[in-house]
Amino acid sequence: MKSAHSLILLACIALLTACAGGSTKPAETDGWLQVQEISILKLDSLQAALPTAILIDVRSDEEWAAGHLAGASYVSFDWDHRLDSLKALPENPPVLVYCEAGGRSGVITEELRILGHPYIVDLIGGMEAWSENKRPVVFDTPVALP
Repeated sequence: MKSAHSLILLACIALLTACAGGSTKPAETDGWLQVQEISILKLDSLQAALPTAILIDVRSDEEWAAGHLAGASYVSFDWDHRLDSLKALPENPPVLVYCEAGGRSGVITEELRILGHPYIVDLIGGMEAWSENKRPVVFDTPVALP
């Protein structure tokens, strides 16, 4: 029997996959909760289900330089102009957001929600959980935002 957490994750992935299929309907009409919270440790499964998702690291410049997730774009929480970057994100692909422990990613997901982005995933636990579980980090340049 699958755990309740696994069933919730599968339901979230199913909703995300349906939403990522190109529908332009408002998120509310699909029963989609605009912001989903999913453990960062489920990132591999989430990315497999959502290959077009945009992964964004919202930590500080120093934290980014200390290592980040492969394939991540970067929008520093400390940038005065971060809202400009968030406003420019395309609407259809889901946006996966992470920080060090979860506080800043929660702020950014709220900013994205207010901006009207329909598909947002806050990767709870952040780099702390990722590192504690000995998951790989990279030191390459950020993926350009679309």
